[in-house]
Amino acid sequence: MKTLLHAALLAAAVTGTGAHAAAITVTPEDMGPGLNHWNVTNVRVNSSAAITNTNARDGNGSVEMSLADGNGKADFAFTWGYVAGRTLGNLSALSYDWYRAAGGTAAAHLQPALRLVYDADGNIDTQDDTGYLIWEQIYNGGGLVDGAWTSSDIIGGNFWMRQFAPGNTVENYGTMLAEWMNGPRPGAPADVLGANSAILGIEFGIGSGWNGSFTGFVDNVHYAFGADGQRFNFETAAAGEVPEPASLALLGLGIAAAVTARKRKRA
Repeated sequence: MKTLLHAALLAAAVTGTGAHAAAITVTPEDMGPGLNHWNVTNVRVNSSAAITNTNARDGNGSVEMSLADGNGKADFAFTWGYVAGRTLGNLSALSYDWYRAAGGTAAAHLQPALRLVYDADGNIDTQDDTGYLIWEQIYNGGGLVDGAWTSSDIIGGNFWMRQFAPGNTVENYGTMLAEWMNGPRPGAPADVLGANSAILGIEFGIGSGWNGSFTGFVDNVHYAFGADGQRFNFETAAAGEVPEPASLALLGLGIAAAVTARKRKRA
């Protein structure tokens, strides 16, 4: 598995140029495995994550995520691999919209978290220095309001670190991205980050030890490295695929006219 991942990331490093577009609509049909596709991952028992129309943010959909108890977990991930210029030092924008539904029994401070996937030294040939930088509202002041959308611009927020190898949580929850890049490295052992640390992808998710039930939603995920950025709007169907009410009415009139004409012809 690690060999296949290394091969995929190497291909991205050679051929990937990154997208310079603004808004991108993501529907269930756009989901899939591999690089440069959103995919559902790390879904555990009694958990789910999917694009639905349950609580649309902009347009007709958003990502709905739920779990039933402390065993639950679900993530949405978008990985681009090693792309020139997509480094911690070049990261210039990071934001998303999220929603915590009322009625859940999980702790009141929990909400869909956003994660940056990093490679500390930016070297594709070393895979033992990767991990997450994770943003959560609880470490950034302000309370959560159930049943309301929140738009969070988090480029200047506090992030904590989860290292993959060896698995280690760096419990320094008040550290901004610039401090991870330039300041003293908290925790031991700690991946040493810098301006050239590669950012390999972006994720958001719920769960892993959340005792209780939870339902949340995410939309309008945005990142940028200078002029190289993308904003993802999650929809159940692309614009134009679902007729508007007026269009449906005209369609109905057209069908009625066709039926009437056919009856006259038969008569």
